Amino acid sequence: MLNTAYECDSRPPAPSPSRVSAHKDIALFLGCRDVDGAYTYLREKGVIINPPTIAPYGMKQLYFKDPDGYEICLQWSVVAEGATD
Repeated sequence: MLNTAYECDSRPPAPSPSRVSAHKDIALFLGCRDVDGAYTYLREKGVIINPPTIAPYGMKQLYFKDPDGYEICLQWSVVAEGATD
């Protein structure tokens, strides 16, 4: 579970620069079979996000920041996209 540092009704108007300065070197990479669907869903929920891209090593990736400033990457192998379980 990813959880924010604050409850939604007590979140400060802007993150504390000293608190989030250490977040720049942290990224969570999570497997997501439907990266395009995740992109659509997040956009519909108002998340400002760039479309997925394909990395040189064959992973379709969708990057965004969570409310606390951590980088999240939802990814799946473009080779595995056509694979069945």
